[in-house]
Amino acid sequence: MIGVLCQVKKVQPMGRHAVAAGRRSTPNVFRKSLHKTPCSVRGLSVSCHKAMPFTEADSASGPRMKAWQTSRYDGVDGLSLCSVRTPAVLDPGDLLVRVHAASVNPIDTKIIKGYGDKVLNMMRAMDRVKQGTFKEEERKFPLTGGRDFAGEVVCVGQNVKGVVAGDQVLGVVSPQHQGSHAEYVVTAACNVCLKPENVSTEQAASIPYAGLTAWSAVTLTGMVTATTAPQSRVLIIGASGGVGIFLCQLLSSWGAEVVGLCSSDAQGMVASFGVETMDYRDAATKSMLIADGGFDVVINASGVEDLDYMKALKPWKGASYVTLTSPLLRNIDDLGMMVGLVKSTKDLLWRNVTSLSEGRTYKWSFYTPNPCALKQITEMLASQKIRPVVDKVFPFTETPEAYSYVINGHARGKTVISMSQ
Repeated sequence: MIGVLCQVKKVQPMGRHAVAAGRRSTPNVFRKSLHKTPCSVRGLSVSCHKAMPFTEADSASGPRMKAWQTSRYDGVDGLSLCSVRTPAVLDPGDLLVRVHAASVNPIDTKIIKGYGDKVLNMMRAMDRVKQGTFKEEERKFPLTGGRDFAGEVVCVGQNVKGVVAGDQVLGVVSPQHQGSHAEYVVTAACNVCLKPENVSTEQAASIPYAGLTAWSAVTLTGMVTATTAPQSRVLIIGASGGVGIFLCQLLSSWGAEVVGLCSSDAQGMVASFGVETMDYRDAATKSMLIADGGFDVVINASGVEDLDYMKALKPWKGASYVTLTSPLLRNIDDLGMMVGLVKSTKDLLWRNVTSLSEGRTYKWSFYTPNPCALKQITEMLASQKIRPVVDKVFPFTETPEAYSYVINGHARGKTVISMSQ
């Protein structure tokens, strides 16, 4: 966790993949450290700078890496490129990955401003207690963003099966953990899958977090499955964003009838996924959809709430309006855990008072870790049923610019950070 470095108690030996052509070998200082006696170093030694090279002192203090971190909640201005200790595998079910590419999601830009602070800190504390490393002085800072990645496995915990050092993988990191906007990242082995050979590293990094968020909205909240999709009609608001693009492709591949709302300049791209498109800026669009009133599910992935579209749902058919913009974490940030939960529950119930009287339901949806879903998503990538759409790639040294690009909005796909540029 943050502030703790511990050598791996048992590391799976470098396998056949470790010497594959074209792969970088593990730095000497890190490779040697894997054979040292297990230890625990109190605190996290951090040296922040702006894109400065490592020094001999850095190497002497143990294996180190570069990571974009913030030590205060002031957004992009607080990001600094830091020299920090390379994270270690503390849990036997975890693995360490050398990051080759990582995407920037809207949640990353919110977390560095303090979004979800109380809930995420509670989850971090629970993780530390589970690991037996809880100390009163351990804090949330410094914080590394980044929720998904593609890269090469460096070492694995003793309980990890099916993945070995040298494997090329894609995966996710839970929001309470140190993220992937760094040279190395630790995550649970169940949160990674082998990268399909037919997608690039940047494309692979763009999929996991947005894909799992979309999967949760469709299957867990919207109650649409591959079996029921052919009988379903779904409206996607925000169809040209990272989650929206995945929603369109997933539902279309399952045989659902999908209508995607986006701006006129994105309609061609969205239509290529087998989706009927409409310009959300056209004043007639909303009235036409409400008059239609024939949708089983409306999924709002735009980041802007618009309850008028609930009227586009079928009445008395179990139809659902699913939004990815929930006030839950914000309420808890502002009001505290108990009061925030109470207010959020009241808000959700109140929204459903009117909608239920018309036979419609209003629901919140969140990113949900789901190893089975990640496996299916990876298989869909390999079979080209899902096509990654990368809007722009930034070099690792320009990570703050990538954050700003996402904040400015109107991207056509995902924004990715690449270590190779």
